Amino acid sequence: MMKNIKLILLAFFSTLCIIGCEDILEPTPQGQVSLDALLSTESGLITGVNGIYQPLLNFQGYFVHPFDMASDDGWTWRKETEPDLYNLDQTFPQIENIWSNHYTGITRANTVLFHMASIDEFSSEQMKNAIEGQAKFLRAFYYFNLVRIYGGVPLILERIGSREDSEQPRATISQVYTQIKADLTDAIQLLPTSYTGTTGMEKGRSTSYTASALKAMVHLELEEWGEAASAANAVIGNGSLLPSYADNFNGSNENGPGSLFEIQWGGAIGATTGGVSNSYAPPDLNGGAALLPSDDNMNGEGGGLSSGNGIVQMFDPGDLRRDVVFADYGLVNFIDPSRPDGSLMYIHKYYNTVDTRGQSTWNFPLIRYAEVLLIRAEALNEQGYVADGEAFDLLNETRINAGLTAFTSADLANQGAFRSAVADERRKELAFEGKRYFDLNRRGILATTVQAQMDFLSLTFPTNRLITHPITGKSYYLHPIPLVEFLNNARIGEQNSGYN
Repeated sequence: MMKNIKLILLAFFSTLCIIGCEDILEPTPQGQVSLDALLSTESGLITGVNGIYQPLLNFQGYFVHPFDMASDDGWTWRKETEPDLYNLDQTFPQIENIWSNHYTGITRANTVLFHMASIDEFSSEQMKNAIEGQAKFLRAFYYFNLVRIYGGVPLILERIGSREDSEQPRATISQVYTQIKADLTDAIQLLPTSYTGTTGMEKGRSTSYTASALKAMVHLELEEWGEAASAANAVIGNGSLLPSYADNFNGSNENGPGSLFEIQWGGAIGATTGGVSNSYAPPDLNGGAALLPSDDNMNGEGGGLSSGNGIVQMFDPGDLRRDVVFADYGLVNFIDPSRPDGSLMYIHKYYNTVDTRGQSTWNFPLIRYAEVLLIRAEALNEQGYVADGEAFDLLNETRINAGLTAFTSADLANQGAFRSAVADERRKELAFEGKRYFDLNRRGILATTVQAQMDFLSLTFPTNRLITHPITGKSYYLHPIPLVEFLNNARIGEQNSGYN
């Protein structure tokens, strides 16, 4: 799996904490030391845990951005059309980056867990449990992404001490999910509900509520409705919606009640900041954003999948989220100059005018409290429609918070109507947070949804890359295993359908 084990291990201890963030990425290691020596103490293990989080620092760029583009929400006018048009192959750089970054995190988690066994004393049982719980939560988080993108992947659960340790065959999808659930079950028991702010207990680390929220997401993906509802219920009441939707993204309520897991930014140099503000909403560049929202007013113009089920048209009048998510900035429409200034919409959600242009110290949310409410609402409805029951209350929390009126059974008279309403609410509430592609795929409607956009360009969705999901039975799209993995791991097995 890994090109060079020695280089990976060197990168592990040399880059654990070079990103001087103010929250979870401290303390920094005292110079270059051997990995065994570094992880032989509690403080070294804390540094090791910080290194497991480190692959998240580029997560928005290599993960959220391409999958927002691959959904019906985002599109690109640039030549970067592989995710947008599903013109993917085994050598596409982002496919390789996702794989390598996630396995870097997994390798670091395994290494921390291995070295824990050799340490006799911890400052407290809570600290010991927090270290183990974070390692298991993050390993589950990384594997959850991998299995949703590639299907079965090599299941590496031990420290990599040799090249042979990394050369494992692909596990089945079911086997990967079994491990994810086991890690999250452990993490829920091990992790604290909050942190004290002391060294190793900084705010921003994963909590037991974070693990429960991820477990709810896993069960939702697999249509295990009772388990999804139960896991979400463990979180509900231990957070709250923020009165202002914008405050989830503008740095004013980081690691607060509206959020369960965030990418921790906050430094003063480029390496410790995100670039989503400039890449999505660049009014000072007069256009050229890397990602634009799908808009049916485009009428298919722009070269990408700009139209068909456009997200711009999804928001009802009076929805307070709309002007947070979108803005036109009064700019020239560089896609269609014949149209008036201000006719091209941008993704405004993360626009930062406080920090240096091109950099943003604001954390990026990965799991928000609103998502947990909608998970339980969806799961309860799938277990059985109840007119004006608890599922309605949960769905209406986000609607009312957005300035909209509550739904009643007069509006959503049956299970199917409620199902559609929850899907639409997820699309609006979680817009451009890297969720929509996975929602379409788990529901088995990715191909038909994206085809509505492809029709504008006379293209056809690559249905030969769909499988029948072994757990849900739904039509499910898989991305290619990176070609380099077949060169480095003779035991990995077969490529996914449609890429040979």
